[in-house]
Amino acid sequence: MNELIQKLIDNYKNGDVTIRLIFTCVAVFLVNVLVNFIFSRFGGLQLENFFAAESGFSGFLKQPWGVISYLFFHGNLLHLLLNMLMIYFIGQLFLRYFRPADFLVFFFFGAFSGALAFMVFADILNYYGQLVGASAAVYAIFFALVAYVPKTKVQLFLLNFNIPLDYISYALLAFDIYSIISGNNSGGHISHLGGAAFGYLYMKQFEKGNDFLGKLVHKISTKPLKPKQRAHRPRKTPPRDDYEFNAHKLKKQKEIDKILDKISRSGYESLSKEEKDILFNAGKNG
Repeated sequence: MNELIQKLIDNYKNGDVTIRLIFTCVAVFLVNVLVNFIFSRFGGLQLENFFAAESGFSGFLKQPWGVISYLFFHGNLLHLLLNMLMIYFIGQLFLRYFRPADFLVFFFFGAFSGALAFMVFADILNYYGQLVGASAAVYAIFFALVAYVPKTKVQLFLLNFNIPLDYISYALLAFDIYSIISGNNSGGHISHLGGAAFGYLYMKQFEKGNDFLGKLVHKISTKPLKPKQRAHRPRKTPPRDDYEFNAHKLKKQKEIDKILDKISRSGYESLSKEEKDILFNAGKNG
């Protein structure tokens, strides 16, 4: 038993941001099940009720923390399993292009946007209740990729063929819109659209280097040095913020992606001299 616990701790410590999120959500799910079981004899207390996102403005005032805490709770094992699989597979694709810090910005602000949409449209579409689950955050990550690399092909579960990301996005949007119109969990599907809208629109700004939310989080999470701790030695070159490189890095990556796609379709010899030079320099610098 101790070996199993130690192995889980090591996997968490050595895992990337997606693995740590999965561990966190699974741990919260197990604690939630345990607490609900213990208190089932005392009036049926449901722990998730205190952390869910509430519908409507009055619901927000009742539980404002719910706009973020809701994403760590899931209604049942299948709900948890599907979202954790999506966090892992979509997250791994996202991390091919971006940093873990970028993943967290899209993930958490996508969750917030999903909760906001759930609250705003409650009275308009006449649904009430609570929202739990990481689906809106997953949608934000997925639609960020759709905005950035729409033609990247992925293999669907149990299917032996690849399909572009944008085709999958059309199917997801159609299903969510149909579910909203038919009244089948309208609030949940509205939250999906909220997360998707954030992911897609923010990526369009992110590509231009306008990562204002990331900069805000960076400023809040980084404490400035006290005056006596500051280095007084003059620098020959001023330090540069990582965010200044976003626009250039993303533009360069897109050029490389297009060249690789051309190779897969027409072969290496179809490349122009300029394209070969770009690919050669990218390999040399990488």
